[in-house]
Order: sequence, then structure tokens, then C-alpha cells
Amino acid sequence: MKRIKSIGYGICLLFAMSLFLSEKFENNVLIPLLLVLFLISVISHKNRENSFVFKEKKISVAVLLLAFTPFVIAFLDGGLHSRLDNYNFKYLSFFPLIYFLDEDKKIFNFIKALLIGGTITLMLAMFNFIKNFNAWAHPAGFDYPRVTAILTVQDFANIMCIILLFLLSFILFYKNSDEKKNRIIKIVLIILALLVAFIVVVNRSKMVYISLLPTVFYLVFKRNKKYVVALVIACVCGFFLLPTSISSRLKYIVDYKKDPSSNLRVIFWKTGIAAFEKKPIYGWKAIERKQFNLDYYKKIGAMDYVNKYFLSGPNIRTQHYVASHNSYLQYLLDYGILGFAFFIFLFVEIAIIFFKTQFSKSEKNLDSKILAFELATKVSLVAWLIQGMTDDNLNDKHMILTLTILIVFMCYLYQKWEILKNNKK
Repeated sequence: MKRIKSIGYGICLLFAMSLFLSEKFENNVLIPLLLVLFLISVISHKNRENSFVFKEKKISVAVLLLAFTPFVIAFLDGGLHSRLDNYNFKYLSFFPLIYFLDEDKKIFNFIKALLIGGTITLMLAMFNFIKNFNAWAHPAGFDYPRVTAILTVQDFANIMCIILLFLLSFILFYKNSDEKKNRIIKIVLIILALLVAFIVVVNRSKMVYISLLPTVFYLVFKRNKKYVVALVIACVCGFFLLPTSISSRLKYIVDYKKDPSSNLRVIFWKTGIAAFEKKPIYGWKAIERKQFNLDYYKKIGAMDYVNKYFLSGPNIRTQHYVASHNSYLQYLLDYGILGFAFFIFLFVEIAIIFFKTQFSKSEKNLDSKILAFELATKVSLVAWLIQGMTDDNLNDKHMILTLTILIVFMCYLYQKWEILKNNKK
């Protein structure tokens, strides 16, 4: 039994690094192996009732329902392939992760493994940025080259945003008892944070900028309210120091009609709302919604605009015709109110433990590492939810796994909070 748990823990660390480095290895080897080891452990473990999976049944059931319900809806309404880009089974990785990462050392080693994988990808992205700098610095028209490595452009931006939030939280709130060691750790974290911040800025993802504003301000506010004014001044001054290839894209957050990337999203949202009104209960088959969308674009006079800026090129697939560029609207359109209800159910359960877990308000402050971990996880969850407003994160395998990992972190923190609360009684 101990050997299985040790192997499971080791695979969890590989899983963390493969999130950035090898999708095929992760999908075809690590996730199935983790699930098999989890099932073996659960069946053979005599005290399995003590694990989070069995103690917190509502969250476990909510994850299972979120993973399986879309397949049931699709199967009953057109067949399993009637909806596209369904990676919901990846939510099942929640169970082995929360089971094998059952102590502080393991969970923080898992975070380090994530950081190692992210850092390797970051270095490759920096190399790509330098290699393609001329194209990046001189965008042609509305074509703004972005920066990435291994991951898709938007996945890279979204995940790097979350890594940046973790780094900032540990810079602001973690303190090692050994002063020399603390200084070395802070220097390393600051260097990494500066590199990640740089790559996030030059990536030019408007929604990542938006998701960072409230989350970074919250971290600074929690550290010291006086620093908020300094941060505001730094942001204002920093905006005017940005190269025009970035600042010119930022203005389209407000003046969206002049930017195809922003304006298309508004068109997609209007089309999605119209489609939802037609089939609100269990959603649309992809082929049927493709035709509805095309008809609606013609109806509102946007067909030529959508063709010119989005539905052109050699690699256009059905996914492009039905993408709404909003996670929550997309999920409603794919699975209707019936499917979306289970997503809401899970997030209500997560919200409950989110607000219950309050190490930051504890009179007897615990290890600063836990405090930094708590705040990093919370702001990252908020950032993930904000990012989903303009991206289809609930139909994206990397972002589903990122969300699953954040839920695992939140559940682990809740376990520690429960132990702390019970020890006080």
C-alpha cells in the first residue's frame, strides 16, 4: 500500500511538469496511470474513509457529475461526437491528486514541479520572443504576433498569469526562519516573477491584463494597504512606458469596435445568446449550431466581417464556427441549463470552502508558507474565472487541468483549516 502511494506521488510530480512539456505523455500515460493507482489504493486501503474524497462527498460527487454529465447529454442528444472539444474526463484527475498529495511536503513539491515545468516553457518562450522580435515589434495592421512555447498562445498566457500570481504571493507573504535562506529564496522568486511578468506583458493578452489587475491589487492590499497607492502610480507610469505595439492593443479593451479581435467576441456573444434562447435546456449539436451561427451572421450583416477576420485560412474547422469565446456561454450552448447546473453545483461547493478557509484571519498565524499558498490559490481561482469571460476554458484541456489543480489546492487548504479549527476546540 505504501509503495503504491509513493509511486502515485512520484507520478503526480511528473504530471505537474508534463502540464507544460508533453501533452501526449500526460494524456496517454500519466492521467490513466494515476486513475488506476487511485482505484487500486482505494479498494485496498482499509482507512479510505479518512481521505478527502470520502469525507467531503459533495465536492467529490460534484466533480464526478461535471465529468460525466456532458457525455450523457451528448449521448442522448445526437451521440457522443455531437459536441466538440469535450475534455471533461480530465476533471477525474482531481481524485488521484487529492489522494496522493496528502501532506505539506508533497503538495509543495508538486508546486515546485509545476514551477520547474513552467520555467522551462518560459525560457523557450523567451528564446522565441528574441528570435521573432522584429515581427512582434512591428505588427501589420490588426495582426499582433503573440509569444508562446509548446502551449497554445492563449493557454500559455493564462497559465503564466497564474504562475505570476503564485510567485507574487510567496514574495509578499512567505518568510523562511533562516534569514540567509530567506534572502536567497526571495531573490530567486523575484527574478522568476520579473521574467514571467515580462513574458505576460509582451504576450499581449488583453484578458490576462484584466485578470491580473484585481488579483494583484488584492495581494498588495492584503500585504499592506499603503502599498496600493504606490501600485496605482506604478501602473499608470508603466502604461506610458509601454511600447506602442502593446499600448495600442490595450486601448481596444474600451474601444473594442475598432479591433477585430475584440469586436468579433461581441458578435460571437450576441450570436451565442440568440442560440441559447432557441435551445436553453440541453444545448446544441455542433453541426446544427454551425448553421445557426452562419445564418445569424447573415441576418445581422456580419458575415463578411466574420469571414474576413476569423473564418479564413486553411485550418478552419467546425470548432471555429461554434466557438463563442466565453467559457460560460459556450458551456450553456453545448450542454444547456441542464449541463451548466452541475458546473454551478461544483463552484457553489468550492465557494463554500473558499470563504470558510481563512488562514489570513487566523489569530495564531501559521507557517507563512501556508498563508502565501492560501492567497495564491484564491486569487488564481478568481483569475481563472475572469479569463473564462473571453476564452473557452471549459472546452480547453490545459485550462481544465489548471482548474482541477486549483480545486485540489483549495480542497487541501480546507483540510488544513478544518484540522486547525478542530484543534482549537
